[in-house]
Amino acid sequence: MRLHDLLHLDPTEPVFLAENSFSDLAENPLTERYLEEFEKTGDADSIQLTEHGVPIAIAVYVHSQGIDHWLVLTNIISKDEHFSKRLSGISSSEVIEIDASDLRRAVIEYYSIFLMNGWLCETCAREELPYLDIGAFVSARELLHGDVKDEPDEQNERNERLSNLFHNIGFDFSRADVLEICCGDGSATQALRDSGCDPICIDYDKCSICDGLRCGQLHEDRSIVLDAAELSVFFKREFDCVIGLMLGPVQPYNEQVWSSILRESVRVVRAGGMLIFTFYTEKELRFAANVLEDCGVLGETFENLPDIGYDRWMYAGHWKRSTL
Repeated sequence: MRLHDLLHLDPTEPVFLAENSFSDLAENPLTERYLEEFEKTGDADSIQLTEHGVPIAIAVYVHSQGIDHWLVLTNIISKDEHFSKRLSGISSSEVIEIDASDLRRAVIEYYSIFLMNGWLCETCAREELPYLDIGAFVSARELLHGDVKDEPDEQNERNERLSNLFHNIGFDFSRADVLEICCGDGSATQALRDSGCDPICIDYDKCSICDGLRCGQLHEDRSIVLDAAELSVFFKREFDCVIGLMLGPVQPYNEQVWSSILRESVRVVRAGGMLIFTFYTEKELRFAANVLEDCGVLGETFENLPDIGYDRWMYAGHWKRSTL
């Protein structure tokens, strides 16, 4: 794993992050608990990771539940201002200077690997590991090889149509930091890669992310189980483009949820950045266009014919000003 590389550890060394999921890193409840314990002792066999001399993570060698392993605590997502100061009281045998973006990528990969191995959800867990309080453990959910939602020809046609749409928009994906929201199992993500980018892909459904990772449609270090209604908790204005393919269905009972997702998408795009969304119905498109216009996005709508059951309506706009 990338964590081993950053910590200069042998690949066979057991390494665990303290938190149970990527989303837990926003509040760091277990990290706080373990940090308090290490502060009391002051001495620990540990490795500090720093960026520009400021500690952003610490790996402590511990013994728990019969296993000797490295336990990693980090504020890479929470941005806890007191974290770095608190680490100063814990002696470290080694200090390694890194780039914070490399650590975030390693953290994303870590949770993807654990998810694929069935250790991060109640229905797939195979064995109990330290710091993963995931409740009851039952047999692994079997991956149904060949049970694919779309026929290959249909999926290839969809990706080709999406690639043409992206080209017609005139946006240079090859030079862009792209976030794909509601990615599902990544069935349409290849169209983005064909356009030259390597998107970060998120979806709230961990089983969809897991399936995408296992079949290779999603990449381990670029895929996150995350609620798109909370984007600004985890990301800054760091994307040149936020894209969502086949958003919906948008119904009266869930309009508030989709409104939150669209508004959060605007909150993480850079000034002048693109927001691209596709829908199946024109009603859904008009709803999204109104929400985005209220957020200061100037956009256009397109109808994508003939209708093949996907991406019939597209919205493409630039964020110019904040009214959030």
